[in-house]
Amino acid sequence: MVQDKYRDKRGKNGEEKEKENAASQPRKAKKYLFIVLGAIVILILLGGALTLKLGLASNLLGNLQGEQNQENVIKEPEFMYEVPEIVVNLNGIDRRRFLSVKFYLGFDEPKLEQELEKRMPEIRDGVNKILWVKTADEINTPEGKETLREEIFETINGMLNSGKLRGVYFWHLMIQ
Repeated sequence: MVQDKYRDKRGKNGEEKEKENAASQPRKAKKYLFIVLGAIVILILLGGALTLKLGLASNLLGNLQGEQNQENVIKEPEFMYEVPEIVVNLNGIDRRRFLSVKFYLGFDEPKLEQELEKRMPEIRDGVNKILWVKTADEINTPEGKETLREEIFETINGMLNSGKLRGVYFWHLMIQ
């Protein structure tokens, strides 16, 4: 009868009620955890969808890729100047072989074009001096062509006052 006093409406005493509350608390915590995690996932998905819809994601990704690509991409020269074809006899045992070369000079300063036109006889002479000492074997390899490009670049750049070249670009390089 004393125990009846401590029973709740469902017929459980205080000790049983405490055990039930203790067991239900972890279940309640898990339930709240799932609700909170679900809400976070929904917010992330909604934010991603909104970002895609507004086009912000492509801008952000494009900017990130653009920054990486800008480091690797070499900027094209603003202007190109065509150097007329140069034909020379090659050095070596068989002097009947000749080299025909035509190339362009790349640069960024517009005023450099006038200087290139004015100094073309001097430029051609400097390039001829480089070509006259070359043999067919020196020029026929990829390394030989690259060396020739660098020599022409350095020689012409050393002659210029109103700007610098960005590059030498071969149109053709023919040995016969």
